[in-house]
Amino acid sequence: MTSWFVLGRRFSEWCAIALMLVLVALVYQQVRDVLEPSGMAEGGPYDNAAAYPRGVAMLLLGLVCLQIVLQIVVRGRSGGDTLTWHQLVRPAAVIVTFGLYLGLLGILGFHLASAPMLFAIMVTCGSRQWWKMAVISLGISLGFAWFFESQLDVVLPGGIFNLNIPW
Repeated sequence: MTSWFVLGRRFSEWCAIALMLVLVALVYQQVRDVLEPSGMAEGGPYDNAAAYPRGVAMLLLGLVCLQIVLQIVVRGRSGGDTLTWHQLVRPAAVIVTFGLYLGLLGILGFHLASAPMLFAIMVTCGSRQWWKMAVISLGISLGFAWFFESQLDVVLPGGIFNLNIPW
């Protein structure tokens, strides 16, 4: 079946690189315009609200640089040079799922939004072992909640029900 939408693989990889660079720039713009004027981008790692986003942005920038090097070095790939519309549906569905999660995070809270988001991503990626997926998504969600709330003293969003687990 021929699709009306065909995208070159190299072009799509460069688009993904551009998107990641925009995200890195957005993090630094938010730090500069929001955190620095309020004095939250100073001090040590525990007092500096910008340390974690900057660290993640730097890691992402390093990975993007690695991808750029791979794009330049690996020029002649054989096979699979085009992407069709059908090949982009699954990645788009994962992005939409994550966007819905971010939108509902403030309303439902971390504990009610995280496990269903992980479960939905597993379903989107093709897994069909329902009980294992439910246990894994709950385990990951509770594990992250425990780590951030008890070890790092981060208050996760409680949502409209103000759900918090006393660790």
